[in-house]
Amino acid sequence: MNRAVLLAVLLALPVAPAAQVQVPPREPAPAWPPALGPRAISVTGEGKVAVRPDLAVVDAGVESTGKDLGKVTADAAAQQKRLLQALAQAGIAEKDVQTTRHDVTVNRPWKDGSPGPITGYTVVDEVRVKVRDVSRLGAVLDRVVAAGANTLRGLSFEKEDPAPQRREALARAVGDARAKAEAIAKAAGVGLGDVLSVDEAAAAPRPIPMMRAVAREGGEAPVSPGEVEVSGQVEVTFAIR
Repeated sequence: MNRAVLLAVLLALPVAPAAQVQVPPREPAPAWPPALGPRAISVTGEGKVAVRPDLAVVDAGVESTGKDLGKVTADAAAQQKRLLQALAQAGIAEKDVQTTRHDVTVNRPWKDGSPGPITGYTVVDEVRVKVRDVSRLGAVLDRVVAAGANTLRGLSFEKEDPAPQRREALARAVGDARAKAEAIAKAAGVGLGDVLSVDEAAAAPRPIPMMRAVAREGGEAPVSPGEVEVSGQVEVTFAIR
């Protein structure tokens, strides 16, 4: 094959396209100075409402101790039955009496880190009682004690439906938040703008006032329900002008 023919063949062959290189787009340079977030003030407001309780809750029960477990258990059961009967006679509905405790304890001394011989047994039975007429609480407690209850503890007063007071407390919390935000804005030399967000905060439960009712001869147990506190918390963000 002469050079002319070889050159003609090479020119007739297809030519592969050149490889293309992908160049990634260049990211825009960050703005300088960096953009600031929204100008705002965030505060937490709290509101409280005091209300008379309409529900009393008390844990009442019996405790029996002896050397024979069968007899101790039977004695505790008999005392508890009398207690339940007394509550029914006092007008307490069955739905408002709930068993909360039944303990059987083995009594034995410990010496040098080892248990000694069994000296007896203790059986405790308790019920949680709701008294919906607070004015009758003293009379109910007297009946409970007369029936043989020898443990009374955890007496508390509550508001059965605190929803209306809760709503009022939240409204007061919003006002408290605005007052705080205005004070902060004034101290910072800025103006307070519109509300950007409002969220109800999870308020920690507050302890309910408690008292001990002590039975006395010749009269009802002295009872003073006082007031309970319903609270609400909100988190509010205001714009700054």
